[in-house]
Amino acid sequence: MGVFTEKSKNWEVKTGWLSILAIAFPFILPPGAMFYMAIVGRIRNLIYGGLVWSALYVSVYFMYLTFGELFLVKVISFLVMLSGAVVVGMHYKSFLQRVDLRSIINVRWGVEYDYVEFMRRKRISEVLSVSDFVISLDRWKNVLTNDEVKGNIALMISMTKSITKNNKNISNLFLERHAYSIENILQQYHQLELSKLDNDTVKQAELKLRSTIAQATKAFENELMNQMKFQNIEMESESEVYVQDLKNRGLL
Repeated sequence: MGVFTEKSKNWEVKTGWLSILAIAFPFILPPGAMFYMAIVGRIRNLIYGGLVWSALYVSVYFMYLTFGELFLVKVISFLVMLSGAVVVGMHYKSFLQRVDLRSIINVRWGVEYDYVEFMRRKRISEVLSVSDFVISLDRWKNVLTNDEVKGNIALMISMTKSITKNNKNISNLFLERHAYSIENILQQYHQLELSKLDNDTVKQAELKLRSTIAQATKAFENELMNQMKFQNIEMESESEVYVQDLKNRGLL
């Protein structure tokens, strides 16, 4: 995963190379970067921003040619260039996210999209089979950092394989019962980890989610135990029917 999207970091750099250069070298590039980001990411505000900062940059260079290197000219130039880089930096995250979304949906001009929520729902909608669910859980196990949560996810993966083994009906019911909720909880916990906030509210939220994840693991365990009990009862019933049949045939 990248810093701002679910694409790789290399993809983010390749897609936003002009924006990165504009931030690093704000002497002339920010207006061009704004137009590039506006067109590729369909961000209407940056069209206006590109026009405004183009005019400001032209004005600054005109002032240099007219008044020379006066202190006031230097200050104004510095502020214009710094503000241009700041604008590019402020829109860099949303630009990358909108470009990523364009590969999935038709991103419209002037429409805001909740990237995190969209990708969360996309992942959940793509959980079509037990193998997909296991892959998703394994991904969360690698992404999350808390050892307790990672341990519970590992148990979930193991028990999911056992519960759904060779039974499509049970698999479908299991996914319907657990997949959406588990994905949602793990996504919420991931967002708290990414926030890196250290206050009582965040700590309480993390504890609550960890408790929920632990309870979900216990539910998986109970479901596995119930399935094993049912299978044992079924086997005992079959054995009793078989023995009774042998007795009826006079073989016992």
